[in-house]
Amino acid sequence: MVSDEEFSRMRAYVSRFMDLTDHDFTAIQQRLVCKSVPKGGYLLKAGDVCPHVAFINKGHLRSFCLVKGEEVTYNFWFEGNFITDYSSFLTRQPCIETHEALDDVEVITVSYDDLQYLYKNFPGWDKFGRLIAEFIIIGIAERNRAMLFLTAEEQYLNLMKSRPKVLANVPQHYIASYLGLRPESLSRIRKRLATAKKI
Repeated sequence: MVSDEEFSRMRAYVSRFMDLTDHDFTAIQQRLVCKSVPKGGYLLKAGDVCPHVAFINKGHLRSFCLVKGEEVTYNFWFEGNFITDYSSFLTRQPCIETHEALDDVEVITVSYDDLQYLYKNFPGWDKFGRLIAEFIIIGIAERNRAMLFLTAEEQYLNLMKSRPKVLANVPQHYIASYLGLRPESLSRIRKRLATAKKI
């Protein structure tokens, strides 16, 4: 069980979406585990079955997959949000993602079995689980549309507008990978935008 202080941020996040009772919150708090991951360490490795859903209390991470031996960054995750490999978590099959800590990270996790118990016995958590699943699906759809229909420069501008934390906290070569670019191509885009801004 995590402390009230460790749980407070997750509770505030959940409360933004829906009203749950103290009984609901106590039920999940009793099943949460706090975990620290040092910078460069892994919360999840490809080939493992994802054992948990994690809420990030501190730090940020990236998820990447190996494609022909090269790391391809899939997403970035920041404090105050949930992270999991949803497909692996639900199907109990090995994941293809690795979740790497980009700085010192603290998360609180709930296991698959505990979450199924909460879904079965607490309607509020069952509803919240559905809301999070819908949020994830929308995010995937938006990312796919961006990759298919936006130019690299448009994707970068969209990232500037919608996810400024990425630009402020993530090394450029990871951002380039996320956008499907080589670092030198991203550098040219950034230089071109900076020049246009001065004119």
